[in-house]
Amino acid sequence: MKIYKVKVNGKVYEVELEAVDEVKGSVEAKTVSEEAPAKEAASEGANQILAPIAGKVLDIKVKPGEMVRKGQTVAIIEAMKLENEIQSAYSGKVKEVVVSEGADVRNKDVLIVLE
Repeated sequence: MKIYKVKVNGKVYEVELEAVDEVKGSVEAKTVSEEAPAKEAASEGANQILAPIAGKVLDIKVKPGEMVRKGQTVAIIEAMKLENEIQSAYSGKVKEVVVSEGADVRNKDVLIVLE
């Protein structure tokens, strides 16, 4: 066993590590089916609000037909146990909400389309 000191955010922690000479067990590789790509907005000139991060959609704060202002929170995405407020980069009327609550999204997926 070796003891190391690790500094995290200015606080020092002692960590004890043990060297392993032999690894027992097996590693399985699973093929992940390719997820369906996010639905894309068909209309030209529409402003799209994209997911800035990958995560799970916890809440959609707007509905089709509602007006949104630039900077208004339109959705909440959970990523790495943190809730991230997604704000609109545009002002306009909500044409379509592409995702639903509970959906998993990837970075740059379309969340909401504005007119």
